[in-house]
Amino acid sequence: MQPFRLTLSNNGTVTGLQSIPPSSALSADYRPLIVGLHGGGYDSQYFDATSKYSASLASIAFGVPFVSIDRPSYGGTSSILPIPEGSDFPQETGIWLHRYILPKIWTEIGAPNKCNCVVLFCHSLGGMGGIVVASLHAQDNTPLYPLGGMISSGLGDKQPASMKNFTPSFLPIDADHGLFPVNDKDTVMFKPGTVAPEVFEQSERLNAVSPYAETPHFAPVWLPIWKQKWAVHVSVPVMFALVEDDPFFVTSEEELETCARAFNNSVRVDKSLVRGAPHCMELSHWSQGWYARGFGFALECSASWGRTGRSKQGS
Repeated sequence: MQPFRLTLSNNGTVTGLQSIPPSSALSADYRPLIVGLHGGGYDSQYFDATSKYSASLASIAFGVPFVSIDRPSYGGTSSILPIPEGSDFPQETGIWLHRYILPKIWTEIGAPNKCNCVVLFCHSLGGMGGIVVASLHAQDNTPLYPLGGMISSGLGDKQPASMKNFTPSFLPIDADHGLFPVNDKDTVMFKPGTVAPEVFEQSERLNAVSPYAETPHFAPVWLPIWKQKWAVHVSVPVMFALVEDDPFFVTSEEELETCARAFNNSVRVDKSLVRGAPHCMELSHWSQGWYARGFGFALECSASWGRTGRSKQGS
């Protein structure tokens, strides 16, 4: 994928990677712009790990543009620190996405490439910002971009007992940022046999400096309120997955149902428990299958958006 850098309306910056197939590559009448939101400890390269484990394969195969951003306070994207009093990291991330980042990406990449809506492709902690922005979009009478759907994996509702006191031992970078040691990180993220050796060869490159305001505060800040404060307002279609071998969350059919019910105002909720898959599904042997499902869902969202006559919103 190719790097990009855009200046936002608030003079901030968003950076990331993009895969933009020509519009002639798509046989469908409608196509979405899929925007990837990486998890904690990664950046935009998460969705472009190797030539075989990359969203670009599905992007080219389906003729659908894919943009992977560095989330706020990651990579080259502007920092949202310090967090204003009364707010939190997921909320400020969602605000930046809704007010500045997604409108700019839509104007500069989505509309010019004949897309009719944005579909978010979220992994792990990236799903927090995704759910917040989908909630904000639903409550905005004049949004600056058309949101057609949201996909999420690696984010659940309840932590197992083994993780309730887990705090990553970050290597300090500065007062606000740290780096999760690669070996410790890979041991937590993946069970043996779920990832190809070529992906582990990229572990150093894929490891990203993380803001302390996100990961250590995730459990007390996000988990108690996400269903009632944010998910309940989401109206776009949602594709929600838990993975069986996720160390960070309780993953069961019951937990999956709890998460899916949180989106009770969504017009559609597709839910699945992916047996055997590790936390970072996009880096695993399940990668290409998961991307194929996600791109297919996004195409369905795009068709629904176009058929309901909402395609001019945000253009």
